[in-house]
Amino acid sequence: MEKLLSPSESVVGSLCREIEYIKLRSISINKSLNNCQSILLIKRLKKELVSLSNRKESIEKISDSLMKINTEDKLSIEFLVEISKRIRGLDE
Repeated sequence: MEKLLSPSESVVGSLCREIEYIKLRSISINKSLNNCQSILLIKRLKKELVSLSNRKESIEKISDSLMKINTEDKLSIEFLVEISKRIRGLDE
């Protein structure tokens, strides 16, 4: 018998994938910043880092809200909270 995902599991899964994208993209941007000589490109990359940082903060707020209202799926939400805390390099 196939188990259907609850809406919260689907949301948490999507947010986990987005956090992973933010992590990988921020690593890529920071590597590019180390090698970049174009002032315009540096500005654009730093602006993108700020945007990624803002989105990460939004996801953290969403995960905090989910922790308060969802009693069934605490483990998945705790996982989301943990992986979002492990992202570094967004504030450089």
